[in-house]
Amino acid sequence: MAMSSPDTMLAGKTVRILLVEDSLLHVELIREALAVRDLQIKLSVARSLAEARDKLAELRPDLAIVDLLLPDGSGIELLSAVRGETAFPIVILTSQGDEKEAVEAMKSGALDYLLKSPATLADMPHIVERALREWDHIVERRRAEKTLRESEERFRSVFTIAAAGMVIISPTGEILQANPAFCSLLGYSEAELAHLTIEDVTHPEDQDRTSLHYGEIFAGKRQHLHYEKRYVRKDGQTVWGHASVACVIKADRQALYCIGLVQDITDRKRVEEELREANRDLDAFVYTVSHDLRSPLTPIIGYTEFLREQYGERLDEQARNILTEVERQGHRMLGLLEDLLALSRVGHLERPAEPTDSNEVVREVMAGLYSQLANAGITVQTGSLPNLRIPETLLTQVFDNLIGNAIRYAGKDGKSIEVGGEKKRERVRFYVRDHGPGIPAEERSCVFDLFYRGSTGKTIEGTGVGLATVQKIARLHGGLAWVEETPGGGSTFWVEMVDDAST
Repeated sequence: MAMSSPDTMLAGKTVRILLVEDSLLHVELIREALAVRDLQIKLSVARSLAEARDKLAELRPDLAIVDLLLPDGSGIELLSAVRGETAFPIVILTSQGDEKEAVEAMKSGALDYLLKSPATLADMPHIVERALREWDHIVERRRAEKTLRESEERFRSVFTIAAAGMVIISPTGEILQANPAFCSLLGYSEAELAHLTIEDVTHPEDQDRTSLHYGEIFAGKRQHLHYEKRYVRKDGQTVWGHASVACVIKADRQALYCIGLVQDITDRKRVEEELREANRDLDAFVYTVSHDLRSPLTPIIGYTEFLREQYGERLDEQARNILTEVERQGHRMLGLLEDLLALSRVGHLERPAEPTDSNEVVREVMAGLYSQLANAGITVQTGSLPNLRIPETLLTQVFDNLIGNAIRYAGKDGKSIEVGGEKKRERVRFYVRDHGPGIPAEERSCVFDLFYRGSTGKTIEGTGVGLATVQKIARLHGGLAWVEETPGGGSTFWVEMVDDAST
C-alpha cells in the first residue's frame, strides 16, 4: 500500500531516532518501514541498555524507540535517565502485551506503549510523526506552564514583600487573598481573613461608604479610587488606612476582582487628632496639611497592568487559584489494566477505503462476550446498523466497551440490551441501551473522563479507561460520545462519528 506524504512538521527536517532493539530482524523491519517514506531519518541503533546509555552520552535524539525486553534489563530503565526539561519522547515496544508493564511504562514517562506486530512495524512512519507531534504539544504546554509559574511567582513576590497591605476582593466583597502586611495591620491570619468580607473588617461608620465605592468600581462607573477609611482589628482596635483600589476586568468588561493597596495611616491620624486637640485655632492649617499629606501612594494600576499583560484574555474566574491548578496538573495516573493498551493504540490506524460492516462487528463482539451474556442470562437485541469508514479494530473497541459495560453494570437481572444506529448524511450514530440502575444525573458528564468510575462502579471490576477510549475514538472521527437516561430506567450510550470518504 502506498504511504502518504510525510507530515508538514517533518518536511525538510532530519529526525534523529535512537532505536534500542536486540532483534536484528525487527531492526531491519523498522529501518525498511522508515525508508519507504520521504523522510530524512538518521537512525542510531543500540542492542542493549548499556549501549543505549553510551549513545545518549554523545547525542540527544528527537525520539527513542525502545524494546521492553533487552539482554541487560528492561527498556523502562532507560526512562529514568531522560527525565527533566531536556527529555525527549520514548515509545516502548513489546512482543507480548502486559498490563502491569504498560502501567509502569506510562507512569515512568513513556509517551506510548505499543504491541509489536507486522502492522505496527509497518506503520512506524505514522507512529514517529504522531509521537513527535504529541511531544511538540507537551513541550509547548510545559513552556506555557513555566511562563505561567514565573509570572505567578513574580506577582506573588511583589504581593508578599510589599510594605503596604495588599488585598484581593471578590465582586461580592469576600477577601480572597491578603498579604502579610495587610494581615499584620488587622491582626488576622490569612486563613481567618478568607472567611470574612471587606465589610466585616470595616468600621461600622465607614461601611456604607465602602459598599458604595466598591459598588461603583465593580459596576464600571469608576476605574479606580483612593480614599481613607477605618478598619477594625481582630482585637477590636480601630486603625486607619489609605486605600487605593482598582479592578481586574475581563474581556467582556465584567469585573473579576479588585486589588486594594492599603497604607497604614493610623499614626498620622493620631497625630492629626492630637494637633487638633492641642490647638483648635490651627484647625484650618492642619486640614490643609492633612489634605497635602493625603496624596496617593504608588498607584495599584501598575499591578493590574502586570496581571493583564501576563494573562490577557485567558484570565478567568479561576485565575486566583491558577498556581494550585498548575501544581495539580498531570497527577491523575492510577492503576491501569489492558484497557490502557487499547487506549494507547487509538489514533494509530488510518480510515479504510471501504466501509466497515457494523453488523458483523457487533456479531463478533457478542461472540466474544458469549460467556458473560450467558452468565447474566440476558439477550442483546440488535437492529440494522449503518456501516461507516472506520478501522474495524476501533469499531470493535467501541461496541466491546459499551456492550461489556452494559453487561457488567446493568445485566444482573437478566434484562435485555438493545443495540441500534442511524445515519444522517455523513454522520453515523450508534447506541447501546440497557435497563439497569442507570447513572446519577450529576455523574453523566464525567463518565467519559479517564479513570472515572462513578458511584455505581466502585464495586465492579474495571479501570475507568473503556469509556474514555470510546470518547477518544469518537473524537478522532469527528464525533462525540454521551449518555442519556433510558425511559423507565437505565442508560443509553450514544456514539456519533463522521463517515467521511475523503478522510
